[in-house]
Amino acid sequence: MSNDNNYSVQARTNPIFLTAKTAVHLMAQAEIPDAEKILRCLKSEENQLLQGSDSDTILGNAIVVEAKYRTMCRLIEKFGYRTCVDLPCGYTPKALHLTEKNFRFIGLDLPIVVREFAPIINSLAARPNLIKFCEVDATNYESLETALRDIDEPLCITTEGMMMYFSESEVDAVISNIRALLEMHGGCWITPDPEVKLQFILTFRSIFGESSLAKLTSTNNAATQQSNVENLSNSFILDTENISDSLKAAENLLKSHGLKFERLKFAEHMPELSIYRKLTPAQILNFKDAMRNCHCWIITLDETRTLQENVAIKPFAMSCTLDDKILRMKLRGRLDSISAPKVLTAFESENNIAEVKIDCSELDYISSAGIRVLFDINKNCSDGVILFNVNSSVAKILSQKGFFEAGVNKWKLSKNF
Repeated sequence: MSNDNNYSVQARTNPIFLTAKTAVHLMAQAEIPDAEKILRCLKSEENQLLQGSDSDTILGNAIVVEAKYRTMCRLIEKFGYRTCVDLPCGYTPKALHLTEKNFRFIGLDLPIVVREFAPIINSLAARPNLIKFCEVDATNYESLETALRDIDEPLCITTEGMMMYFSESEVDAVISNIRALLEMHGGCWITPDPEVKLQFILTFRSIFGESSLAKLTSTNNAATQQSNVENLSNSFILDTENISDSLKAAENLLKSHGLKFERLKFAEHMPELSIYRKLTPAQILNFKDAMRNCHCWIITLDETRTLQENVAIKPFAMSCTLDDKILRMKLRGRLDSISAPKVLTAFESENNIAEVKIDCSELDYISSAGIRVLFDINKNCSDGVILFNVNSSVAKILSQKGFFEAGVNKWKLSKNF
């Protein structure tokens, strides 16, 4: 497969990577060091979110992004674990910032990001020996464990701008995986993600007052379109209309995985921001006051709880045969961000396919990336996709994503999707 075709398959499987490019554009707007250099190396001069938004909406997004980035960097330094595992690393200059302070940086992200970004950061870094990038799927423990296999010290795991894009099954898998990494290596998990919606609302209200709602709606629509995720919510993300109950739900979710957490106020750890030069003194005061009600979460192991071991999932494997316009596949293991592009490539390498029949008897898990590929295939063959021999956990995911039971242990996707 050509590099162009491979990039196209990866992009269609994981359009969420576009949100990471948007973030670095916003960092450049806030004049975060090295963000502009990264954009030049990416040859990324235009951006869909920035093009489609007014200057105030861009400003509001840039404030949120800079506040999270600088506060996260400060907290990483505060807790002192010398190895930062950034999941996902995106396209930010965090690796450059931390390695200048003698931290080790391990950037974990989707293949499409790592293959594009790793050469850029390594070319810009003064200490590339302290930087490592690995291709992972956050729901895939094997990929995470392999990436960190040679690390023999506690980790500072950071997730920034990721957790809201997951379904319930995915967020449960990610939390389980992070807990397993903390059990193996020690350290902590730092994330602002549970309060991401709250941070946006408080930021926009503090800066724009009564006009904030329209700007927030524009921001949400752009994020939904770029990520191809319909509902930017799950039980780990606080519901701004019911903070008390959703906070308890998030706490119970973490407890179920043997984790505990502490909430640290943004206002107490956030440095002065470059973006303040674009605000009035009153807006700055309003924003700083609003950040007293927004937190980063510090998550660690609850040593008082005993947990069952992670269930081993078989490595991915795929077999295909084409017979009378019917492509028959058998999938094994996980269909996720790493393996889904292989399924799409197998489909597109054949011609004149009317129907795809997939034996799922050995399929253990399917992520949103896998679902997205099945949707794509379904649109491009006249008789659609049929899955059979589906286990109960995969069937539950399919039922939540638009598939319907088309017979005994058969699942099909309507051609209307």
